Amino acid sequence: MKRLSALFFLFTGYTITGFAQQKTVERAIVESKTAITFPQNINRNADSDEDGNTGFGGAGGMESKNTVYFKGDMIKTYSVSDFGNTTVIIDKKNKKTTTLTEAMGRKTGFYSTEEDEAAMRQRMDSIRQARGQQANNPNNSKAPEAEIINSNETKKIAGYTCKKAIIQTKTRQGAINETIVWYTPDFKMPPGYPMAGNTGGGGFGRGMRGQSGGGFGITGLDKIDGFVMGYEVKRPNGFEMRMEVTKVALDPAIDDKIFEIPKGFDIKPLKEMRGQFGQGGRATRNAGNN
Repeated sequence: MKRLSALFFLFTGYTITGFAQQKTVERAIVESKTAITFPQNINRNADSDEDGNTGFGGAGGMESKNTVYFKGDMIKTYSVSDFGNTTVIIDKKNKKTTTLTEAMGRKTGFYSTEEDEAAMRQRMDSIRQARGQQANNPNNSKAPEAEIINSNETKKIAGYTCKKAIIQTKTRQGAINETIVWYTPDFKMPPGYPMAGNTGGGGFGRGMRGQSGGGFGITGLDKIDGFVMGYEVKRPNGFEMRMEVTKVALDPAIDDKIFEIPKGFDIKPLKEMRGQFGQGGRATRNAGNN
């Protein structure tokens, strides 16, 4: 009996220690790279796929380098690509998101509150639902359910041994979409951190769509138990995306000035941008629905 008791406490202690090893990070700087291929011959006004991804209305692609600064209630994402530079600053305490864009010699931006984003999502959901009803299928507007399939395969990314998982979702036509995810179970971010570091596309969509589905509308990322270090997306319409973290600094010293809104930008409230973003989310769709 004593031996059984000793074994029980040894096993219990080992289990508790194992769970305790996953660290919840309070501060981090995450660098990554993203490559996107847009569908060929896609209609500019065509519906998006099951994850909400579309192209720019023509063939092509883009690459970007992204840096996420995370400190408590503040998150900043900076992305550099051929299409310009994008900065997203999220102030969770004051519930405000500021999106800044530098492109073609112009510095523009908009800010939004949680109420603005909720209203935007409601309008977009209403539009999707209307399209579903027109197709005599009101379930078209529902997000696909995600199933996580774990794998024993591992690989090193930015110094971390990462596990492989496959996210499966079913399309309206019954086809199965798969997204390959590589993640480290060593640490995770607290609730409210943009999924996958919001590194795909530099976080443009955070001010427009929230983070319910993760970077680029990838369903199921919130079910991954750890920090996503990379993912590979391929869709039947030709859309492809690969994101991989290149460097991670945990608990670094981050100056508060990093999160200050830079000068020189023409920044407007989101409600004044409805002409660009409110009519069926066209601008968002044309941006790949980040």
